[in-house]
Amino acid sequence: MVFAMVSLDYTLKRIKKIDILPTFPDIVDGIISVIEDPMSSASDLAKNMDPSMVGEVMRVANTAYFGMKSFRKISTIEHAIAIIGYDHLSYILLQMPFLKMVHADDEAFDRIGFIRHSISSGIIAKIMSTTLHVANPHEVYISGIIHDIGIIIIYQYFRQAWSMISSMVYNKKVTRLVAEREVFSVDHGYIGAVLLENWNIPESITEGVKSHHSPDKAEIYKNNTIITHLGNELSKRIDFDKDFIDFNYFLSKHRDFIDYMVGMGGHFAPSDEVIFFEKIFTLLKGVHGYLQGTMEGGQEIDDTCSCC
Repeated sequence: MVFAMVSLDYTLKRIKKIDILPTFPDIVDGIISVIEDPMSSASDLAKNMDPSMVGEVMRVANTAYFGMKSFRKISTIEHAIAIIGYDHLSYILLQMPFLKMVHADDEAFDRIGFIRHSISSGIIAKIMSTTLHVANPHEVYISGIIHDIGIIIIYQYFRQAWSMISSMVYNKKVTRLVAEREVFSVDHGYIGAVLLENWNIPESITEGVKSHHSPDKAEIYKNNTIITHLGNELSKRIDFDKDFIDFNYFLSKHRDFIDYMVGMGGHFAPSDEVIFFEKIFTLLKGVHGYLQGTMEGGQEIDDTCSCC
């Protein structure tokens, strides 16, 4: 079977018409400002929330995870933000513009797996950046969380190409990344970055998204790109169903990733290893609990991530 190539010109024109959230650049700026300014608060992130975001924040705040479902209803956005806090609020605000394109009951797209992989990649990238003293931890946190938005763009706006890619993965036994590049001539990282560039997201973030599968090709912000790549790679290795039962198991399973980090140019002190993995273990175990406690309809989480 011969698969048609989707022209890059057509792809770029189609992406330019996507205008799902014009205020997204303000949200990104707000998140960075809250992180960098100790006088800022989570409520500062709410200034540009659209109605769907407000609704999602209210829903999450009223789940049993935050102890509210059987106690009392949160009825104001200000109270909801106070209950949720910065970290969880930033997850919601960075994911919502893209996840609102995919219905929660759409079985063709692993929505929960996508969310978990995205959040985990951002958290790991931030920890790596801080530990290695490389790149900007605030920027790689954002680029890590949104690095796979191109996958949603392909799924939502290039459905025929999505089917081609899925067919190639099944019939040719190639990775989705290889199939994407054959169908589009570029991959989902490039497609996602084009959308972000159209929205005037800073290059320090878009470059990490664009080249997270090929950090050696990054022409600018190389360190941000490498850390985004590393966050994605370690996140893909983690089994959320088994890895968080015991820290020693988690450490022994993933310790060899240090060698990969060093191979990518990182300078890792042996004394930092245990602390590094303890931070990842603790934060991602929290993410696992957060997603189990707040996802819509109590959906069962599929621990096999199909993200590239």
